[in-house]
Amino acid sequence: MKKLNLLLFILVPVIAYAWSAGPPDEKTGAPGEGTCIDCHFGNPLNSGDGSFTIDGPENYMPGETYTFVVTLSDPDQSRWGFELTPQELGSITITDETNTQQSTTNNKSYVKHTFTGTYDGVDDGPVSWSFDWTAPVDPPEEITFYAAGNAANGNGNTTGDFIYTTTFTSSLQVSGIDDEEIMPGVVALGNYPNPFNASTIIQYNVPKRGFVSLSVYDLLGKKLATLVNGYQDTGNKSVSFNADDYPSGLYLYRLSVGGETQTRVMTLIK
Repeated sequence: MKKLNLLLFILVPVIAYAWSAGPPDEKTGAPGEGTCIDCHFGNPLNSGDGSFTIDGPENYMPGETYTFVVTLSDPDQSRWGFELTPQELGSITITDETNTQQSTTNNKSYVKHTFTGTYDGVDDGPVSWSFDWTAPVDPPEEITFYAAGNAANGNGNTTGDFIYTTTFTSSLQVSGIDDEEIMPGVVALGNYPNPFNASTIIQYNVPKRGFVSLSVYDLLGKKLATLVNGYQDTGNKSVSFNADDYPSGLYLYRLSVGGETQTRVMTLIK
C-alpha cells in the first residue's frame, strides 16, 4: 500500500506537468467527447466565478479565413489552458506558435495551449489565445466551435482547478439584397441562394442610368460568362446564373456600374 501511494504521489505531478504542455485531444465537451474535468479534480464543471469566451465571426463565407480569440479569467487562479475544436469542419492555422499548437484526432482538428501558453504566474487573468480558421468550401448552414478551459491554481497537480466549457456558433453568410435596405446612389450586389446547386439569382442595384457589366469568373480570373453588358435604367435588377456546365467550387462575380466595381464570391455545390 505504501508503494502504491508513493507511485500515485509521483505520477500526479508528472501528469500535470506533461499536460501543461498541451492537453490530450477530445476534451472539449463536443458531442461524444469528455472535458478537462476528466483529469482535474475537486470542483464541478463550470462551477467557478470565472469567464471563458470564444470570439469569432458571427457569419462566415466558404473558403474565407477568420481570426478567433479564446479568453479565460478566474479570480485567485494563476495558470491557464484551453482546447478548442471546429470538429472536422474547416482548417486551423497557428498564428502564435509561442502560445498555441494544433493536433488532429479522428479527422478532427484541435488548437490548444503550449507550455509557455499556460501564462504561469498571471494571477486572475484574463489571458487570451488566438488562431486563424479557414471555413470549408462545402459548408453547412452553421458551424459550432467547442472549447474547454482550465483555470488552474498552479499547485503542480490536478486538484483545485476550475474547468469551463463554452461554444460558439457561426452561421453561413447568405448574400442577397433586400430592396428596402438599398439607399439611393449605392451599388449593391449579392446572390441567393449561396451556396447553390445548378442556378442562383444575382441581384444588384443601378443607382442611375449607365453602362452595366456583370460577369462570372473562376478563381484564376478566367471569365466564364457575361450576364449583363449594356445600358440599364435606374433600379433593382436580377439575373439568373446557370452553372450546369461547371464543377463544384468557388466562383467570383463582378459588377461594374458607372465606374464603380464590386466583386463577390459564390459557392457551387453539386
